[in-house]
Amino acid sequence: MGSVTHSLLRTWPAALLLVGAACGIPEPRVPEDAGLDADAGAAPDASVVDAGPLSMAPGEVVELELTSAAPSVGGARLATPTGNEQFVLIIASTDFASSAVTPGYSLGLSSAPEGARTHPVTGCSLGVEPWRSSPPPTETPPGGTAVAEGTVRSLKVPTPAGYETIDAQAIAVGQRAVVWADTTAAHPASLDAGFVTQFLTDFENTILPRERAIFGVESDQDGDGHVALVFSPLTYQTAVAFFSGCDLVNMQGCVSSNHGEYLYLTPPSAIAPPYNTPNAIKEILTHECSHLIHFNRKVLRNGLASWPDSAYLDEGVGGFAQDAVGPQAGNLYVTKAGLDGIRNFSLADTLFDNAAYDTARDGVLRGGSYLFVRYLYDRAGADVANSDGSITGQGGPSLFRALLDAPESVAAALPTQTGAPLSDIAADFYTALAMSNRDEGGGVAPLNPCFAYLPSTKDPIWNKQRGADLFATFSMQMTGPSMQSATVADGQLRSGGVEYVVLDATAGTPELGLAVLMTSSTKPRVRIGRLR
Repeated sequence: MGSVTHSLLRTWPAALLLVGAACGIPEPRVPEDAGLDADAGAAPDASVVDAGPLSMAPGEVVELELTSAAPSVGGARLATPTGNEQFVLIIASTDFASSAVTPGYSLGLSSAPEGARTHPVTGCSLGVEPWRSSPPPTETPPGGTAVAEGTVRSLKVPTPAGYETIDAQAIAVGQRAVVWADTTAAHPASLDAGFVTQFLTDFENTILPRERAIFGVESDQDGDGHVALVFSPLTYQTAVAFFSGCDLVNMQGCVSSNHGEYLYLTPPSAIAPPYNTPNAIKEILTHECSHLIHFNRKVLRNGLASWPDSAYLDEGVGGFAQDAVGPQAGNLYVTKAGLDGIRNFSLADTLFDNAAYDTARDGVLRGGSYLFVRYLYDRAGADVANSDGSITGQGGPSLFRALLDAPESVAAALPTQTGAPLSDIAADFYTALAMSNRDEGGGVAPLNPCFAYLPSTKDPIWNKQRGADLFATFSMQMTGPSMQSATVADGQLRSGGVEYVVLDATAGTPELGLAVLMTSSTKPRVRIGRLR
């Protein structure tokens, strides 16, 4: 690092003599044209009295005070009287302009920088007020007359190549939805009558009312007061199910439109097991229905020309709907993918407006974004799912309504509506991933409730897990976010992302010294949580 390293060595001798030497971790490469002052770095305050090593209680979280000069430096002396203490170092970037991998940090594990300071994190960026005390207004659902059962019409089904016009028949008509079946000779939809009846009943009695309670009502562009559920084998060319905003407004890139509220689904017979069960298809339906309502609240009601939210903010809301509205099962696999691949997750992909899909990291980004959306909902107070299928808001729906109804993107509305900077929200979210649910396996719960998801429950209708549990057991076992030992940490960090580094005490050593150097352009936040 040239002259920058030498100047920091003069300012923080204990820290940087250890960087790389103790862990074999390379120092961050700071670009030579970054405009760094060769004499950068604030000298420690000589008036600070050495208070000895920091004694942290199990479940406690502290934040390192990083120097404002570039690179940023901080550290701590951690008391380890039993030699069995374990800590997690939460190294986060709050630069949401990109999710690129950067040489973000270096560690030293023998001593702390002179004058290094920490402060306990006892507050939270998000609270239940004013959300719990201000329930969303009651809305009148769309009303209108649907087509008669047996009606046949031509529909345009979007495909990867554009669209294909099909013949469709209304095979079931309810009070809120119509089930349409592709009857085109080349690819008819084969649907069991019992499946259709139960599918429509569950959508009308549970799924749609819950969606409306949490997100608000859907649009009614065609004036019939019904949502069209279209089953066609063509859907599978794109996805198991999907929603197209082109059916509601002519946006750039639209090549077809059915001018109404349509959700496209694949018939069970055209889906490979085990994803062809009725519950699996209903779970996906809840996901797509959330897109339909999200689009109405954000785009149509605000008269926007396009959907500003990132693809993964949309998918995070959809995953949350699978959890809170539908029979959550497949979403648990996505959640595990996000936790296992947390090093490849970045909130930049969730919070950067108009960000597109990333096929290489799709599962990780969907899982991480769902966990972020569920965290926001829980911090606002969440809700109560009643045995009759209804939802009683406890603050969560009020926050979501404010975010979805705001004329700007959800990412832009989040700090405006909550009064909290995105950097604080991100730091709290990443800390919650590190600390939540650890008491389930004999560990400790975080002392600050900000760093815990609300307890998951059994849904009274679906009898499935409702809520986030980072150590849930289903057909697999979640083990929380992936963490790495300090001895193998590579110093790489995604912009807007997080690294979790485990620090273990050594028997017979009364304290653990820690020095952290971070590339300032990552807008770093560093915290320590005690796990045991």
